Amino acid sequence: MPMIWLRFGQRSKIRQQTLQLVSLLSRWCQVREDLLYAFEKSLAAGLDNPMRQAVADFLSRVRGGMEIGQALDLFQDTLDHENLRDLITAIRFNFRHRGNLPALLESLEVQLHKIEEEYNRRRLSNARDLSLTLLILALVPLFFALRLAGNPEVCQLFLNNPIGLCFLVICLLSYGMAITWVLIIQRRISG
Repeated sequence: MPMIWLRFGQRSKIRQQTLQLVSLLSRWCQVREDLLYAFEKSLAAGLDNPMRQAVADFLSRVRGGMEIGQALDLFQDTLDHENLRDLITAIRFNFRHRGNLPALLESLEVQLHKIEEEYNRRRLSNARDLSLTLLILALVPLFFALRLAGNPEVCQLFLNNPIGLCFLVICLLSYGMAITWVLIIQRRISG
């Protein structure tokens, strides 16, 4: 089940849930510098699935006697996302070397917020580029029709000549592929 959530286009959801988890862990570690306490309180604070299930599984493994490092490895494997991987690696390192957990989580939270802002900025930039591309693609048939209507020689070349008809079919197929490609990109940008 590890990659099943990522297959359904939920990478952005997991990225946002990782940010939410870091924020909750940071807040609860400020109250009490105990990793398990922070995870328990974060779970109770209302995480959404799939992060909720991953945290619940992590806590049940630790309560069942599994070593925290091993439970963190399994937690990381459950939702394979780069932000979560960075979080778990930092927590594992901090836990092993007895570092300042609240400061680490606060720093990670700031970094993940910056990453999220950059994702949003790029998404908006990509959306503007996509809108411009769609506008250009929408105007292509209009300009082609004006060219055919405005110049009888061009009209005769494309419509009354077998080679011209082949070129017209190739142009229409290329245009259809371009529109399909742009729509696929639009779906990926939308998330």
